[in-house]
Amino acid sequence: MLAKQIADQFTTTTSSLLPFIDALPDSAIIVDGDHRIVLVNSRAGEMFGYSAENLKDSDLSIIIPKLHRNAHRQLVSNFFQSPMPRPMDVNKRFCGMRADGTEVPVDIMINTIILDGIRVAMALVRDVSYQRELEERLIRESLTDGMTGFFNRKHFINQLKAQHSGFTRSGVPSSVILFDFDHFKSINDQHGHAAGDIVLIDTAKMIKEKLRPLDIACRIGGEEFAVILPDTPIQNAKHLAERIRREIEAIEFRLEDTVFHATVTMSVASFFPSDKSYDSLVRRADKALYAGKAAGRNCVASQDSLAQPSE
Repeated sequence: MLAKQIADQFTTTTSSLLPFIDALPDSAIIVDGDHRIVLVNSRAGEMFGYSAENLKDSDLSIIIPKLHRNAHRQLVSNFFQSPMPRPMDVNKRFCGMRADGTEVPVDIMINTIILDGIRVAMALVRDVSYQRELEERLIRESLTDGMTGFFNRKHFINQLKAQHSGFTRSGVPSSVILFDFDHFKSINDQHGHAAGDIVLIDTAKMIKEKLRPLDIACRIGGEEFAVILPDTPIQNAKHLAERIRREIEAIEFRLEDTVFHATVTMSVASFFPSDKSYDSLVRRADKALYAGKAAGRNCVASQDSLAQPSE
């Protein structure tokens, strides 16, 4: 109720307003049309790592990340020209900057008031670090395979769509590696499902060490995996696939006193200019994978061995 009372436009003075904003649970920052902080409460000082006295009379940019300062200054100018109250929770993301240079995610409510006869903007600023971390964790969990830490099929499809769109615009090559384990059911039958889990987990750890930060590893089925390789021609993708295949073949998987091995069949495909969607690439990769299995498994097959599409 108090926050709403302060946020609603009204006329007041600095001396009468300060006790009210100091009682607020959120940071309160009041700025004039020149981007100058004219009044803050103690919570604002605590949030941004300054004393309230040091913030007062400073340029507002002191608490705005450097990358966003010019754009933010324009937003403030636009607000004073056409004031439009902004409530909290309108699904916009903002960040403030602390005195130590770290950023803090915030939500902001803004309105105008008349302070000492001058129209100013009053912002109530709320630290939403916990909420932002929770949202990001939930999003990450919804896109991630819990066992391997790889992304799931949903993310694979979304990222492959994005890669196709990028290829269509720029022509920069993107490749995909598909693979699954040979006779995986026999591993589970002979050594138990815990052994199968070890194979998947240990393989995922090894593959992560081989990939660049921009590469996207996905578990798209039970023992089926895919790796999206942005900015990668097919020859480079084939070399990587062969390295991974050999390393998997050489791993000694262990379950208590039992040592066992596993192999994979892999396929590699890249976008063609004639591809109308990501589906075309996936179909070629699937066909190459089946060809690799028909050829005896434990190999890397490529779309190069398939009939090329007509242009």
